[in-house]
Amino acid sequence: MEQSRRSFLAAMATGVTGALAGCGGGSESPTDAGTPTATDAATDTPTPTATATDAPTETATDAGTATPSATPTPTPDVAQRVLVGPGDFVFEPATFSVPVGSTVLWEWRGSNHNVKAETTPDGSEWTGTPGDAGQTFSSGHTYAYTFDVPGEYAYYCAPHRSLDMAGSFTVTE
Repeated sequence: MEQSRRSFLAAMATGVTGALAGCGGGSESPTDAGTPTATDAATDTPTPTATATDAPTETATDAGTATPSATPTPTPDVAQRVLVGPGDFVFEPATFSVPVGSTVLWEWRGSNHNVKAETTPDGSEWTGTPGDAGQTFSSGHTYAYTFDVPGEYAYYCAPHRSLDMAGSFTVTE
């Protein structure tokens, strides 16, 4: 019984090693598995194996709900999140205030939107999302900017400006 178990495990180790090395072409015969190998010593301790999946795994949060572990690029501490196109042609919230040095994160919930500066205070270099007014982004995209110049800011979505898709915010000292 022990020899049979060792033969089986040796055959499995040979097959896995061959497959990982790209040599698992199926030319090995079951009789080769009876040859003692260095893997025989490892048969007393089972080795866990990992399986690959295409779907993101889920991680439980403190609240007991599951959230995907695949996350967008890490962003700095965010003082304000703005949803872009959540259901209609709106920014949510449409207006807000943040202190100087705060990062605002726009998160796309709809597609074919952008964020373009309409008015900014003197000294601000903020122009909105990269690219010209015709460049839009899809659901799942994020854009973050840290505001160091206090004042009033107004912005809009260029493709949907005629539908009044606009927002504004104040950066306070």
